[in-house]
Amino acid sequence: MLRSAVAVFALGLLVASAGVGRADAQAPKATPESAAIRAPSGGTIVSPSIRRLRDALAPQIESVRARLQVPAVSLVLVRSDQVLWAEGFGAADPRQGRAASADTVYRAGSLAKPFTALATLALAEAGRIDLDAPLVTALPKLTMKSRFDSAAQITPRMLLSHHAGVPSDLHKGLWSDTPFAAVTTQLRDELAAFPPNLVFSYSNVGYTLLGDLVQTTAAEPFAAYLERTLFAPLGMRATRIAALPAAADRLAVGHRGGAPLAPLPIRDLPAQGLETSVTDLGRFLIALLCGGELHGRQVLAPGPIEAMMMPQNAAVALDLDVATGLGWFLEDGTVGDAGPVVRHGGTTLGFAAELVLLPEAGLGVAVLASSGDARRVVVQLAETILTHAAALVPEPLPPELFVSASPAASDRPAAGGTVIGADGHFATDLGLIAIAANGEDDRHTLCACMEGARMDLVRGADGWLRVDAQTRALPAAAQALASMRYQARRIGEREVVVADTGTGPAVLGEKLPAEPLPAAWRARLGRYEVINADAGFPVMDLRLSLTDGKVCFGYRMPVLSSKRIQMPVRPLDDDSGVIVGLGRNRGDTLRFVAGAGDDAPLLRWSGYLARRVDDGGPSAAPAATAMDDGTPMQ
Repeated sequence: MLRSAVAVFALGLLVASAGVGRADAQAPKATPESAAIRAPSGGTIVSPSIRRLRDALAPQIESVRARLQVPAVSLVLVRSDQVLWAEGFGAADPRQGRAASADTVYRAGSLAKPFTALATLALAEAGRIDLDAPLVTALPKLTMKSRFDSAAQITPRMLLSHHAGVPSDLHKGLWSDTPFAAVTTQLRDELAAFPPNLVFSYSNVGYTLLGDLVQTTAAEPFAAYLERTLFAPLGMRATRIAALPAAADRLAVGHRGGAPLAPLPIRDLPAQGLETSVTDLGRFLIALLCGGELHGRQVLAPGPIEAMMMPQNAAVALDLDVATGLGWFLEDGTVGDAGPVVRHGGTTLGFAAELVLLPEAGLGVAVLASSGDARRVVVQLAETILTHAAALVPEPLPPELFVSASPAASDRPAAGGTVIGADGHFATDLGLIAIAANGEDDRHTLCACMEGARMDLVRGADGWLRVDAQTRALPAAAQALASMRYQARRIGEREVVVADTGTGPAVLGEKLPAEPLPAAWRARLGRYEVINADAGFPVMDLRLSLTDGKVCFGYRMPVLSSKRIQMPVRPLDDDSGVIVGLGRNRGDTLRFVAGAGDDAPLLRWSGYLARRVDDGGPSAAPAATAMDDGTPMQ
């Protein structure tokens, strides 16, 4: 997974300057939870072994929280079966003056996915779900179409590892009280984004299907099943799956840009419908690290826990260094020197979350924040805490107590593919880019087409293209491109651009074929208006436009982000086209369908219908662009 090239959150440096590091290896050993220092209320726990780290980090957390307008942050750190640190910072409800604590409840978005995965795997261990059987065997109402010749059928295992090729999201109805099981039948009007097992493509739709599979198999509503089989046994009293947050005194108020947001209902509960506290997540982390044991009781079966952390995609060539388990992302060496890393994040309307385990060190951390802008804050805070905690608690761990560490991502086969010429247009997560030779073998130009920014590339001795150090200041949205090195490859039947920020190569984008623009698509360029929008969640400023001669589809979802999303489209015929690229929200189909009576055709995308409201001119371009899609990534 390509790591963000933005400025790194400075907590690690600040902690180092405060005198906390490996020199503290002789710090007092971790004490049992009963001996930890507790605040009178709010669930705060600070173990003596972690006090110096906590005291060094706390003022920096407060500083970053205030500077980035994150009203509340709560965190928990566990080691083995002990809670070392649990605390809240800031205000859960600034207007009411209610302080955040370890017991504050947050919407945690995609942290629902590991729970959905665990429920699925438990049913599989009981013989009630076959992970490798066609999904339609258990969900016959699923009738999604495909434009691919592949004979492979979608299986639960593919859904669990985000390799089923289903669309990332069904945007229409996502922020509504529509029952999530409706997605299974609504997919009859959608097309698969990719052939199964072609590439990692993060999918909320996939986990929504898994939720339907769980409740169909268990003959019990999904939320009730998770409460009975997971939350109650784990003692997670504040945790639930729900379309809207509970009206409780412990609930944090979500924010964006420092302003409070009214909560919207969420349809895809198995993918994004979790609300929880770090106190509860600490219990979950302990159970995972201890093979299903919680304070001396076996509350979860160890088999599904171990299965979750086994890599699933070593044979998928396009994934390069991306490693996925079943409900988790797997990394190696990305958090200090602690070896394998098991993690999942969550970003939803007004909230951000991160959950990370270091199986070999027996450490786990959860960070929750009441701002949808806090994704980088929770990630870097979680990594900083774990990096320093690993140095502060060095005593040996009983190996029989912990779930086996997952095989490292470095055990994957070396990145494959054949290096090819880099000239051409590429659809990437950072927008449409173009690479062109300058007439010299070692010099190229990279154009961030949607920003109008150009950078000189030079070829290094290793064969990779890098941005010339003499390149002048770039627009903020294009700076991420300047920090990478590039190589074009043919992997299987796909021509792609691979990028590396220093953390390993990943496919950045797919090459667009050089082909003429059909006259029918040229005639349909212009602005469109959604006619079936959901209440409280507008989708605005839809456009089909030309950028550097390529058709692009753009829109805004102002409740989620002020940024404008724009993605290249490849026409397939006069009435359909596909959003080009590999991964999240790529592979979606745009279609022109008949309107009512003699009306002009309507544009159909992800369940939305839109009518054309002006022609915008043959080269209409958006007023603004976005380097990220603004949708709930995790």
